[in-house]
Amino acid sequence: MACGDLKGEKGKAVKYIVENAEVAAFLSIGELAAKIGTSTSTLTRTAAALGYANFSEMQKDVQNYIRQQLHTTLLPTERMERSPVNSESFHFRDSFDWDMKNIQSTLNTISEDLFRRAVSYLHEARQVYVAGIRTQYSCASFFSIVMGQIRKGVSLVPLGSDLYQEWIEQFCPEDVLLGISLPRYARNLFMVTQEAERAGCKIIAITGNEMSPSGRLADIVFQVEYESMSFFNSNAATMVLLNALATAVALCDVESSQKRLLAMNKIATRWNVFCPQDVDV
Repeated sequence: MACGDLKGEKGKAVKYIVENAEVAAFLSIGELAAKIGTSTSTLTRTAAALGYANFSEMQKDVQNYIRQQLHTTLLPTERMERSPVNSESFHFRDSFDWDMKNIQSTLNTISEDLFRRAVSYLHEARQVYVAGIRTQYSCASFFSIVMGQIRKGVSLVPLGSDLYQEWIEQFCPEDVLLGISLPRYARNLFMVTQEAERAGCKIIAITGNEMSPSGRLADIVFQVEYESMSFFNSNAATMVLLNALATAVALCDVESSQKRLLAMNKIATRWNVFCPQDVDV
């Protein structure tokens, strides 16, 4: 959510809502306007400026943020205690169904324009930096590998080591940072997003909520569902979104993508990376 772009009364309204989300989530539009010291029409215009159809839609997002905040503080053991299933009632198909709902719910929040803008950023950037930590690291690693197969200038930011400082120093306005951050939101991911903002990079955030730490700094926010039936976050919706982004970027310049894939395959062949089809077992 690019809240920093809003000035005057709109900026004042956004600042109050972000800093007092628990209050703003449940007041009527009139009550909230009185609290902020502005008008109901200003709140309506603020919602429109942030891309919402109306105030109610914006407020639902704030309520969702409050729900998400609960999970940012819950320990894994506490999440397991709140799980809707137990060893007697759980069936593996339930987990599949749960993730399919996560994927569908995420799909419903992504507009065509938002997706195309993200693809344009990723295709045109001088350098694409991909960052994720803990259980999101595997998603970031996957995306950096497949993107690196279709275009030059793709780097996985090594947030798990001190080497990340060398990558951050290279950030510039022609670059894009794609960061993946789900609750509990990792400080390192937020800090590298701050560095990207300072450098003028375009920022794409894949996160649990637009008002998450990295979401507030991003130019483009993809809000993904991440609830699982156990103590950990589900990466299913995140991975499907990354698949779609990589596919769309490859299709931006099919000839160039194919040329790079061919070159990468020749290197892999010289190094005998893959098992031959007639390998003895």
